[in-house]
Amino acid sequence: MSESGVFAFELGDELATRCGNTLTGVFVPGSRIALSAYRHVTHSSRDAPTETAGQDPVLIYMTQESTLFDEPVLRSVLAEANATFATLQQLGSRATRAEYVNISRAYRSIVRSCLEKLEQAKKSPEVQTDEARLQRLSDAIVVFYAAECLWHLFEILYIQSNQLVVPQLLDWARFHSPQAEDRATDLLLMGEEASESDDYWSIVRSLIMLGEIDITRALLSQNRKAGQTSFKAAEQILKSMPVYQEGYALQKFHSQWEFWHVDTERKIQSGLFATEPELEQLLQLVAGDNEQWDDGIKESQDFFEYLPGYLLFTKPTCKPFELKIAAANWLNRWCLLQPEKKQCAMNRMVSQLMDHDLKIFIYDAQKLNDTHWFSTHLIDLIHHCGQLKSYFDQNNIDLPALRHSMIYEYGSYLMTSHNMWQLGIDYLDCCKQEGQAAIELLLPRITLRSERQATKLINLARQRGLTSVEREICKVLSKRSYDNERYGNALEWAIRSKDVLLVTAVADFILKHYSKTGCMLCPDTIANVGGRMFASPRLVFLSKYFEFYEFYRNRDFLSASELLVNLLESKITPDYFWPSLLIDSMPLLESKDPKIFAKETVAILHHIETDLVPIIERNVSKYGKHHSETVFKDYRVENVDEILNLLRLACARNLARALIIENTMPVV
Repeated sequence: MSESGVFAFELGDELATRCGNTLTGVFVPGSRIALSAYRHVTHSSRDAPTETAGQDPVLIYMTQESTLFDEPVLRSVLAEANATFATLQQLGSRATRAEYVNISRAYRSIVRSCLEKLEQAKKSPEVQTDEARLQRLSDAIVVFYAAECLWHLFEILYIQSNQLVVPQLLDWARFHSPQAEDRATDLLLMGEEASESDDYWSIVRSLIMLGEIDITRALLSQNRKAGQTSFKAAEQILKSMPVYQEGYALQKFHSQWEFWHVDTERKIQSGLFATEPELEQLLQLVAGDNEQWDDGIKESQDFFEYLPGYLLFTKPTCKPFELKIAAANWLNRWCLLQPEKKQCAMNRMVSQLMDHDLKIFIYDAQKLNDTHWFSTHLIDLIHHCGQLKSYFDQNNIDLPALRHSMIYEYGSYLMTSHNMWQLGIDYLDCCKQEGQAAIELLLPRITLRSERQATKLINLARQRGLTSVEREICKVLSKRSYDNERYGNALEWAIRSKDVLLVTAVADFILKHYSKTGCMLCPDTIANVGGRMFASPRLVFLSKYFEFYEFYRNRDFLSASELLVNLLESKITPDYFWPSLLIDSMPLLESKDPKIFAKETVAILHHIETDLVPIIERNVSKYGKHHSETVFKDYRVENVDEILNLLRLACARNLARALIIENTMPVV
């Protein structure tokens, strides 16, 4: 897609076709848009359904920007870069230059490893047969190759801050133009036969223009004519070329280099190599002959490909501020010799780095199709190393604010992406209040695939004091467990959510299920609620009723009777459970050995008349008499009226027995 291009698409269902493929869209969480067919309506449109309304379903299309990191091979880049990012945050702004260089190299190592994996994946049979995936991998290779190339150059010019840059630029150029060196390796393995190869001299020329002196000498020594005077002289020239060593006096080096350069030109002009035209052209490149270098420029793919080699033979002690002028002149020369070639983004950004135009470079870096991976980590490194602070101050750029903005955007992207939310949290943690707010907003939107993942999310929210997020996640898990008929889990997560309505709803379901079936759901969970029962009055009732239930099962009737009476007096009994609670009292009331005393029996009668009867009357008046039994369901009775009479009779009998026993004087 071009920079000015826009994707065009239409919805293909029947409803969309009938509506003229007009669209309506709504933003939904996760950087997505929900699209559906839409008929344009104005203020003068008639508010009435169309003739075909309801005939075709409304289909919703979810659109989302595709990124390189949708490819599984690339996700390791995010994880490894996250670890390096965390290390840099720990170092802060007090680290040494060597430590910052190591961090920069760690980032580049991650990218190089990724490129190797991409190349291997691209060669696999399953990718070769999948054109779409093959294209994605090819695009990723282009993007990360550019990222590594630009980062490497930035490291040389701005992080290492070497006094002389040519040796480092040579290494940079060799890595990013490996074709000549790879072919040279094949030629070296061929021995003397290599000189008969059609591309022998073109490869040797390319090696010289890349500054590969040692490999060039090795190839020349294998030539069948290596014993001739011209080849021996060429070997001596290349062997004696002065190479600057760290700590060597610049003035002395310049004198030696000038002497070598003049001597080389003298030998060429003397016609020593006239019998070997290819060798003579090679040494003219070494001597910096402009005509030969112009021919080399015409063969180059990128303007910077042979620039370091040219500097090696013309200005080997080039300093960073001199590179700016040399690069500008070289670029103009390249454009004049290759007018048909349009500058690509890569060439522009390399030129910006060499020209010290970092403001535009950072702007263009954000256009790389890597979801700001490159620009975010590079800006963070620039901020911490502090070597470019004066540049940003002079250009009125608020570097801390720029870093904050980019880390925030990148972290937010990761938080809304599949399986990458854990990485996003580390970035948002660096954004203080805005990052905390983003985490609070985005954590609940993460799709929960397991309770283990949910527990991890809850711990992260708890560490950051995000109580509302913790509760929201618990509510989601409770509702999911309820839908999956895992009622113990549903109750446990509801209690942890501290949502009174949710806890009440789950407790209500358990109580209603018991009243209808006589089966107590999730007894282990209820038994271990303990002090957490106070999350909801209904949960208090459920816990206490379960305690009564256990006493009764264990035939501890006195404790069960006492607890039952307390429940009746508690005023937290739900209306639908009154029949069940009072029916539970019948076996205790009918016991020959009274378990409920006279005072408590009167209380039960009072509740029958003041609580149960009014509820029944209200429901009968609302639904009719034949519906009363459906309002109050208990697995032990079919007719509520009948059970009322039995309850009253049981109370009367127990009251008579209790009064006799309580008022009988013991025999002395």
